[in-house]
Amino acid sequence: MFFSSFGQTFFISLFNNEIREVFKLTHGQYGLIYSIATFISASVIIWLGKFIDNIDLRNFVLIISFGLVFGIAILCSSNSVIFLCIAIFLLRLFGQGLMPHAAMTSMTRYYSYDRGKAISISSLGLPLGEIALPTISIFLISAFGWKFTWVSALILISISIMPIRYILLKNHEIRHHKWEKENNFLQQEEKAKAIKSFTRTEVLLDKKFYLIIFSILSPAYIMTGLFFHQIHLFETKGWTLNLLAGAFALYAIITVSSSIIIGKLIDLYGSKKLVIIHLIPLGLGLLILSQFTNSLAAILYLSLAGITVGMANSLLSSLWAEIYGTIHIGSIKSLVTACMVFVSALSPFMFGWGIDFGINIENIILICAIYTVISSLNLFLLFRKT
Repeated sequence: MFFSSFGQTFFISLFNNEIREVFKLTHGQYGLIYSIATFISASVIIWLGKFIDNIDLRNFVLIISFGLVFGIAILCSSNSVIFLCIAIFLLRLFGQGLMPHAAMTSMTRYYSYDRGKAISISSLGLPLGEIALPTISIFLISAFGWKFTWVSALILISISIMPIRYILLKNHEIRHHKWEKENNFLQQEEKAKAIKSFTRTEVLLDKKFYLIIFSILSPAYIMTGLFFHQIHLFETKGWTLNLLAGAFALYAIITVSSSIIIGKLIDLYGSKKLVIIHLIPLGLGLLILSQFTNSLAAILYLSLAGITVGMANSLLSSLWAEIYGTIHIGSIKSLVTACMVFVSALSPFMFGWGIDFGINIENIILICAIYTVISSLNLFLLFRKT
């Protein structure tokens, strides 16, 4: 989850001005490139993500780590827009897509009793990246340049992933064998109790799936768009990059706290009840951001957004297991991850297009706030009786 930071929008967007300047791109043009690369990566995730059900987790982790390193190498050495597209595609596919997919699928699969706690603990890697990386990167960019900063990330991943993979996944075959035995028992138990465990095809035929997706992916759409254009947002508001780094650190800390708390609550009450309320803080934060220019608005917006994102990190992985079972969770999660990447592909271009055509960023944010209200109402209608 930590290494997925290098493919996440919050990190890539720190280099937006430098990348647009080098490749001579407008906000809309760069947003379009980013969206197309992300959209294609989402299509590939649907196919690649399911292999986590068949490939040894240690090998799966190694493959996606090499893919992320390769994407960074292309970004650092490229001077053409075509290679920029390829680099962003690889960063989004392996960083934003497959690394969190591997982490959340593994926690959901191998922890059946304390699943909520396991998911919330493992998800802390991303907020840790959000705390540390913006401040470090802003310093390195100003001191040594943007390419040096990316090379530093490449070196960090290269020298870290092998020992981490060995330590954390040591004796994984024993863990997997234990899960297979438990899984066979669960299948027999589900048959005896007439509990259905859905395949990915059956999920796609379930109308409720699309209603849930419309709502729960709203944070991915909104936050990706705002993070991608956060430099422009802060410049429009008259806020400094130091405020951005500080507010982001607070956002990450609150995300961590929210994730830990919600993990315990999931094990007590289940995901269906909690998912109804998780978008409310984000909606309130967006409303504040759209109406105020005081620097306190940045802190409140990111703090409230952190509550929603922290809840969502743990809720959504657990939610699919509660609704559709765990037998085919890898395939189902790859579908959900692809959907998440699809919606995150839309907002950079749509927000950038709006900025290029003179639409006020505050109005874009207000529309996003309305989206969260509609999504919350939809989730309430879906799960109010659970």
